[in-house]
Parts: sequence; structure tokens; C-alpha cells
Amino acid sequence: MQLRRSILLALCIILFIYFEIHSCSEDRIAEPKPDMPKTSDLICDASDVFFLNPQVGWMAGSYGTLIKTEDGGKSWKSVRVDDGRFCDITFTNKWDGWAIGKDGAFYRTRDGGENWERVISAGLPDDEDFSRVVFFGDSIGYALGYHGVYRSVDAGNNWQNNWLPVVPYRGAWGMSFVNGRIGFLLGCRWLDEDPVIIYKTTDGAESWMEVEGSNASVLRTIVTIYFIDENTGWAGGGAIKKTVDGGKHWVTQLEPATVRDFCFLNYRDGFAVGGSRVLKTTDGGNTWIDITPSDDRIIDLRSVQFIDSMNGWIAGRGREEYVRGTLLKHSLFLRTSDGGETWEIKDFVFNFTEFLESQNK
Repeated sequence: MQLRRSILLALCIILFIYFEIHSCSEDRIAEPKPDMPKTSDLICDASDVFFLNPQVGWMAGSYGTLIKTEDGGKSWKSVRVDDGRFCDITFTNKWDGWAIGKDGAFYRTRDGGENWERVISAGLPDDEDFSRVVFFGDSIGYALGYHGVYRSVDAGNNWQNNWLPVVPYRGAWGMSFVNGRIGFLLGCRWLDEDPVIIYKTTDGAESWMEVEGSNASVLRTIVTIYFIDENTGWAGGGAIKKTVDGGKHWVTQLEPATVRDFCFLNYRDGFAVGGSRVLKTTDGGNTWIDITPSDDRIIDLRSVQFIDSMNGWIAGRGREEYVRGTLLKHSLFLRTSDGGETWEIKDFVFNFTEFLESQNK
């Protein structure tokens, strides 16, 4: 009898342990999965922001994503344009605009962005990687591609490339025009041991001249330039440098730094963005102040525009995350109305996995 009781007690203990283990296993299986963030799917990999006035603005991204606001950024409308990897967008008025990007993406709109058409011109290679476009008035326009600067004098109907015709196709990656005729190009022929990497035009890109003193050894890590007139300009990348003699001499203002884009309102007031930082100067760059909002969503800021000392906008990219096996890409829109003292941040979440699946159907 005692043996039977011992056996029964042992069985009870074994069953108790079994059900406890089984119960814990069930609890782990039943743990709630992380919530899927609400996705807008409006824009992916935001790369540029452009505002025509304080209310009407645009943001450009990859995979044909363009978005428009008519209330200063409170709400946005999506426009899908083929599958262009857009890098830059600009408007000359409320109706006429341009969006350009990688792999020959070159589009225009004549109705305020409701419809976009691809620009076909003998002067625009199908495989060109365009990165910046600017217009002066309705007729004269310049577009930057890896193969050089493309110019139009007939409102963008036809384009031609006159950059360094003797040794073409050596790489251009920055452009800044101060008016319809005077501009600077950041590029290189890479034929010399320490080549000049800034060229200047005074005849609307008909010809380019080397700017002596702007050698690669002087402008190491530089990826973007911004000139406010024929003499005064800034160069950014891994540092911020300034010239007051048209690029012949450069003074380092901040190093290290991460700069992808500049915006200067005058000789004193300017902004720079890149990586996770927003910088501001009120003395021409002698001092740069970090005005980055405290927000860990900010990863890679790409574009900045201010229309006065108070009102400005920034476009960039946030983190990428996997949720339930789905890749979500975050794009960010930053807005200030007090010169960068405070910022409003809008987070756009793009379901990249769902997008790829729809493309493969």
C-alpha cells in the first residue's frame, strides 16, 4: 500500500511539472506580437524638399514617390511617377515644375504636379544620374548629372552638356549657380595627381575654367558647394569650408562635420544639414550652432530650405525596421517657424516589403 501511494505521489508530481512546463510554453507562444506601425506609403527614402511659398511645398523620394502639401506640411497628397529614384525637385511657379533623379529620371509638370511627363531630349542620356536642377526665370535651366552640367535655354524643351568637352565623362557631383550665367561645378577629370575639383563658368555653361587653389588635397571629403555670389561660397561634406575669392583659397570653419546640403539667406544667415545634425550660423559660418531637435528618429538628413530667417523645412530619412517580417522605411519632414528654436517632425512610414511584392506581381 505504501509503495502504491509513493508511485501515485510521484506520478502526480510528474504530471504537475509537465503541465507547468506546458503552460509556460503556451504563455510564450501567446505573447503579443509587436504592433505594425500605421503606414502612409506616401514617400520612400525622402531626398529633397522644395517650398514655393509658406503653404505650397513638395518632397521627392525613390520609386516614383512625390508628395505635395498646400497647408504648410500639415497634410500631404501623393503622386506616383513611374519608378524614378528622384533626388531633386523644383518649381518655377505654381504650375511648372521639374523632378530629376537616378537612371535617367527627368520629368516635368505643367499643371502643378497633377501630371508628370518624361522629358525626352537628344542631350539627356537615358542612363545619366541626375542630382540637381535649377531654373532662372522661365527659360534658362541647369541640371547636374554625373557627366556634367546640362543647360536649357528654351524652357527645358532641349538640353545640352558643355562641361569639359575635351575630357568628358569623368564625374561631377556638385553644382551652384548664382544667376543665369555665373556658376560653379564640383567635379573632376582625375587626370592629375592632385586635380582641381572646382570649375567656374561666366557665360552660362558655354565654357568652364579651372579654379586654381581648389585642388582635391584642399577640398578632401567635400561633396557639395553653395555660392551666394561670384566670390563667396561654402563647401561641405566631412567638413565645412568657406571661400571669399571665388574658390582660390579656403578656410576650414568646422571639422569634422557631416553636410549634404546648405541654405544661405544672405552673407550671415545660413543652415547646413547632413547625417543626424542641423547646423545654423548667423555670422557667415565663423561659428556654427547645433540646432538639431532631440529625436532619435533622425538618421540621415538630405535637404534644407529656408525662405526667410524664421520659416524652414528639412527632408531626410529615418530608421529602417523589420516588423513581423516586413521592412518599413521611415522618411522625415521637419518644419520650423522660429528659426530652428523648435521643430515639428512628421514621420512617413513606407511598407517596402508590400511595395516589392506588388511590383513582382
